[in-house]
Amino acid sequence: MKKIISAVLVLLMAVGMTLAFSGCAQDDTLVCGVTIFDNMNEKDENGNWTGFETEFAQEVGKIIGMKVEFQEIDWGQKYTELNSGKIDCIWNGFTANSSDKINGEVIERKDLVDFSYSYMLNQQCIVVKKDRLAEFTDEAALAGKSAAVESGSAGAAYAEGAVGKDGKLNEFAAQINTFLEVNSGNSDFAVVDILLAQNVCGKGDYQDLVMVDSIELAAEYYAIGFKKGSELTAKVNAAIKQLDENGKLMELAEKYGFENTLKVTYD
Repeated sequence: MKKIISAVLVLLMAVGMTLAFSGCAQDDTLVCGVTIFDNMNEKDENGNWTGFETEFAQEVGKIIGMKVEFQEIDWGQKYTELNSGKIDCIWNGFTANSSDKINGEVIERKDLVDFSYSYMLNQQCIVVKKDRLAEFTDEAALAGKSAAVESGSAGAAYAEGAVGKDGKLNEFAAQINTFLEVNSGNSDFAVVDILLAQNVCGKGDYQDLVMVDSIELAAEYYAIGFKKGSELTAKVNAAIKQLDENGKLMELAEKYGFENTLKVTYD
């Protein structure tokens, strides 16, 4: 009997140690919520994550002593994913100076998450088919039309007001899907991050898509979103400052063509 009890105790101790080590592994992992975003977060031919945001996060992980993982999410569910603990941060061209509609109420993003230092300039832009460009002379031309947008994005917030009550929003889980929607003619235009549009329009399958230069929208900036009160915010901010001051962040920006939009702001 004593042998049996001893064996059970050894087994329980082994299970406990396994769980403990498993918990430590989770504590040492930074899970970043992302969507596919050309040159920011995308997968190479081997299925490995690559891009500016990807390498930026990995460099931060080295400094703060955490393994970095990337979890592809539905952008419209980003706050649910964050607050449930499925991801530790929203790190994917996340516009800090914008708002989202939550249960019918428009709320500033800074009231929903804790933001890191901002690090890149951006703005929304209008994308249309080349043969329809002449229709889009100013913002008034957007009224009553159909817009392809990423659900829960800054572009969606703008488009909702721009198309008005007679227009229509066609929402998608990721911005990249909106280009196909416009290219197919199912939507009149898309509202997307200009940093993404510059890498997509006029190339490959999207040769017929162009940005509308006559409609210029407000400046935005990217930052990383953490759960309110998270200790990670201060740690990541310290790492961002280090990467900015030692030139590594600019090195990554130049690698992926973002050197003209990189701008770190310590506030």
